[in-house]
Amino acid sequence: MTAETFFLTASDGEKIAVHRWAPDKPVRTVLQISHGMAEFAMRYDQFAREAAAQGIEVFAADHRGHGETAGTLNRLGYLADKNGFDRVMLDQKELTDEIRRRLHGMPVFLFAHSFGSFIGQYYIENHGNLLSGCVLCGTRGPDPVMTILGKFAADCVCAANGRKKPSPLLTQLSFGTYNAKIDAPSSPNAWLSRDEKEVEKYDASPWTGFTCTAGFFQDLTSGLLKIHKQANLDRIPRDLPVFLIAGDHDPVGGYGKTVEKLCSMYRNRGIAAEIKLYPGARHELLNETCRDEVSSDIRGWIDQILSSTAAPAGSR
Repeated sequence: MTAETFFLTASDGEKIAVHRWAPDKPVRTVLQISHGMAEFAMRYDQFAREAAAQGIEVFAADHRGHGETAGTLNRLGYLADKNGFDRVMLDQKELTDEIRRRLHGMPVFLFAHSFGSFIGQYYIENHGNLLSGCVLCGTRGPDPVMTILGKFAADCVCAANGRKKPSPLLTQLSFGTYNAKIDAPSSPNAWLSRDEKEVEKYDASPWTGFTCTAGFFQDLTSGLLKIHKQANLDRIPRDLPVFLIAGDHDPVGGYGKTVEKLCSMYRNRGIAAEIKLYPGARHELLNETCRDEVSSDIRGWIDQILSSTAAPAGSR
């Protein structure tokens, strides 16, 4: 297995850090990773190495305001001056274009987690024809009242303090109740995983769990209002397989409820959507105590698509 990092120049000139894991054996397919909020792509190193051992080439970009794309700690948590949610989605599309240029004709699957899964939902609404399948992990379905309230709060903070200042207030409003169903949580981030060592690593790194800017929350809530609009949902290719996975103790997805709602919305449009909720699991399934089961399920689902009559990427 060969691992490398390179920088992809986005269409607006931003340098996007991309991490690549290439198998030593012949490549069967490609997995593109869209990571979550306040983390970075190299947190998926073990998952990517396991995939590469199975002949899956993996690419994972650090989003704007994250990881090596941000480059320095003082640039963390800010996406763009305008339309940050759309810009990050376009970065993912441009990475897919680069993958297809390098590995012409190879099927591309998208694995998208948390904030990255909201980007993933928007991606398949706009460019789903480029993919052979999409895994949405730790995602959520529509919760319009809370999203509208969150957008209003973000707009107010941006108007008062500007978009580029980190916002502890918006962070508290967004995540302050996430430990509510955990008895004696050992960390404010206990909702991420039952594996306390993984939570400790998250808490200890300045590159994870940082406070995002008011502009980030404004971009996020704007995006959440878009991705569940009927007209956008109707643009998802009907033959695109989608696999929704979440812990049933994950507050992001309403403890599974809004994930199930999203799955129903997809199925009602004729999309081949599957869902699996992991009992007792929290938000970061790939850092959970059931991580091996989750990784195996993802690879098994990809293998199922590859062995079926599903159209290869770009032929829809």
